[in-house]
Amino acid sequence: MEKHGIIVTLSSFAGTATPTVDAFSTSRLPRPVVVLTPDRARDVNRHRFTAAHELGHLIMHPDTAPGDPHLEKEADQFAAEFLTPAASITPLLPGRLDLHKLEQLSQEWGVSIESLVYRCHELGTVSEAAYRRAFQRLNQLRQVNLFAVEPVDGYPGEIPVLLRKAFEVAESNGLSMAALAKELSCKPSRIRMLLGQTDARPELRLV
Repeated sequence: MEKHGIIVTLSSFAGTATPTVDAFSTSRLPRPVVVLTPDRARDVNRHRFTAAHELGHLIMHPDTAPGDPHLEKEADQFAAEFLTPAASITPLLPGRLDLHKLEQLSQEWGVSIESLVYRCHELGTVSEAAYRRAFQRLNQLRQVNLFAVEPVDGYPGEIPVLLRKAFEVAESNGLSMAALAKELSCKPSRIRMLLGQTDARPELRLV
């Protein structure tokens, strides 16, 4: 997304409401902006899906108000097809919902097992009953720490860097953090967090 000019940042933008909000995006600025939350970055696969979901909004719904259930479903469908194209993934999906096989596909494709279970159902490779049983079994296994999620920290290419690099260029040409903070009427700590400086993002580390 950054390579195509989209500004992406990780920001705790909603305070105590952050766990209820995945992300937001806008195309009403000179460049499109996607704001992801560190709360989702504790699971790299969910982080990727959320980013793809927001990309779907930017492409398909640039001038619409957020929150419409139909538009949210369309963005989810976009993300699923973007990350696991039907023509490519369908031949690889198991005829029966084998979670170990799906775990292998999860690692190969960089998506969650849950999204692959849903994809099996969406593409009609398994029955409704099998789909529901798979989610029940997966939830049980998650509770005993099997199929544990991985944080985005272990995947440097998943962490936004465009704003940080832009500031480094500006800094080399005389712009200080203090001057930028004054111009934007923000605290330096807030700007460091938006730039993705590691000392400003403790929430990305697992406890």
